[in-house]
Amino acid sequence: MKEALILSTIGGVYKVYCENKILEVKPRGIFRHKKIKLLIGDKVLINEEELMIEDVLERNNSLFRPRIANIDLGVVVVSLMTPSFSSYLLDKFLTLLNMSNIKPLIVLTKEDLMEDKNRIQEIVSNYALIGIKAIPFSKRTKLGLEEIKEEVKGKVIAFMGQTGVGKSSLINVLDPNFERDIGEYSIALGRGKHQTKEVILLPYENGFIADTPGFSSLELPIFKEDLSLFFPGFMELKEECKYTNCLHISEKECKVKEAIENGKLSKESYQNYLDIIKELKFRKDRY
Repeated sequence: MKEALILSTIGGVYKVYCENKILEVKPRGIFRHKKIKLLIGDKVLINEEELMIEDVLERNNSLFRPRIANIDLGVVVVSLMTPSFSSYLLDKFLTLLNMSNIKPLIVLTKEDLMEDKNRIQEIVSNYALIGIKAIPFSKRTKLGLEEIKEEVKGKVIAFMGQTGVGKSSLINVLDPNFERDIGEYSIALGRGKHQTKEVILLPYENGFIADTPGFSSLELPIFKEDLSLFFPGFMELKEECKYTNCLHISEKECKVKEAIENGKLSKESYQNYLDIIKELKFRKDRY
């Protein structure tokens, strides 16, 4: 048996990458019998002669949206203009990545369309406070392109974000020939060019890039009590609060609120936290 990586799936047939070849394989019936759902990004063992998936290896991580496994870096693509920048949605994506223990990177697209460069620097600085890199990018001027290339090479990357922010455009710009390759590769996978309806892994620079469907909203599968465990910038401070069940809203001696007052955390992100926690239920609401 040989190890392979699942690139895409359609109609119960999986495209896998195995020793520099793309093969079409099907899973053994045992997967259906045991209700084991395979994901894009899964590492599997295949029987190359029978073109069958025999086993799936343990995952390092997985995301529920987009549905993908074994990601080294989650690249949250956010536009500065059209659609307008939303730190609220960005913080939701970052929380989702933290829940799966996936390192994040932020790419701020359409930099050339935003006249307020001070606002761009403010966004970059806000996330630098909590150790998350944000790279302004312009498809037209190629600003940030080389820095993005350096960050993604040799890794399994998931590009994720709101519809219309420029995920597929960014992927095409990463390499002058990549748009053509995507077209050819999509044909091999039974996909149309620039029609990202499902997760697809694309080989790139000794790694893989996942182009994923965009969406306009994101509901976090989490309860109020647990949000601060995964909200960007809050995780490290929660244990220092006076109360172990501190929600960082009205409690005294809250280290999160102290950090915001001292300029160590963004007030904008804290407002996002307050807005998100209003959407969530307490764990006891399940019963």
